This record gives sequence, structure tokens and C-alpha cells, in this order.
Amino acid sequence: MLTIYVDPKQQDQVVQLSDQDRGYLSVSKQANTARYTFYFVGHQHPSFWHDGKLTDGAEETVRTIDGVQHYRIAFR
Repeated sequence: MLTIYVDPKQQDQVVQLSDQDRGYLSVSKQANTARYTFYFVGHQHPSFWHDGKLTDGAEETVRTIDGVQHYRIAFR
């Protein structure tokens, strides 16, 4: 499982993963909630979004044609 380190006080930001890769977090508003979109460059880590409140310790499972990736969110 990879950990994504997020600053909960920032909206859009560069994020770091526990394997030292980097990505980008973009926050947008959807109907009645926030959408947190995590973008990663290349094919090593699939990008994904999370609707609703982002919490410390939240876990996401992303399934793609390349397999399954597990992420954990950690607030810094």
C-alpha cells in the first residue's frame, strides 16, 4: 500500500508518495460535495478521485486494466 502525503490546509497542491514519486491534488466542487482528484504522471500509479470529505488514514483501492493499486491518505 502506498501512502499519499497531503497538506489538509491547502486546496490544489503537489503531493508526495511513500515511494518518493510525486503527483498533484486538485480540489473541485461537485453538486453538494468536494471532489479530490489525484493525478500521477506515467503509468506506474493510476490517477483517481475521491468524492466527499478527505480524512487522515482514508484508504482507496483503484482498479485498472494494469491491476490494483491501494493508497492511504496521510495528513502532514
